[in-house]
Amino acid sequence: MPILNIAMRSQDLDGGDDASNANRIAKKTFNLQRTFRIKYLKLLHIYHNIEYANIHSEGDSEMANTILFARISFLNGNNSVFYENLVENGIPTTREHQGMICLGSTIDKVATNVFKDMFKVLHDGKEHLYINSPFTIELFKLDSRSPDAENTNLATYNSTTSHLIVPITQSEFRGTLDSSGQMISFIFEYNEDMKK
Repeated sequence: MPILNIAMRSQDLDGGDDASNANRIAKKTFNLQRTFRIKYLKLLHIYHNIEYANIHSEGDSEMANTILFARISFLNGNNSVFYENLVENGIPTTREHQGMICLGSTIDKVATNVFKDMFKVLHDGKEHLYINSPFTIELFKLDSRSPDAENTNLATYNSTTSHLIVPITQSEFRGTLDSSGQMISFIFEYNEDMKK
């Protein structure tokens, strides 16, 4: 089957190097030369050089690693759905994100991930999946809002408000000033319907 490689580099994020975009989500818009009419789509491999030190949240986070997520705009609710727990005015609520996939189990050192969704079939159905131009990819991470480190109450730690999915900002994805930037590459296998 043909291979589709989509690479997202920190130097090519939407918004460029404008300092006012530093806290916006790490997002990249892709333009294809044509529309793909997909009958079958499978995520084969993910490569990255993201360092946890660059995307670590300051403040009350007690985490030593994180989990990466991506929201790919051409995926829909039938392909992948992730539920994010939020706290609004002290009341836990749930918000659905369509097209978000979990990219790995943990990331704590450069280029190290135990990928959860590798070899995952993202589309295999009667209806076609259209990959149109343009489409976007946005990056997220698991952020711990854990209670005090000395708190041994497991129920409190496991509450829906202790871990949230939050965006990776543009400045976090760009990394430190003395680095060459960070990248993530998605390798898909696909089968396209070429009939008119």
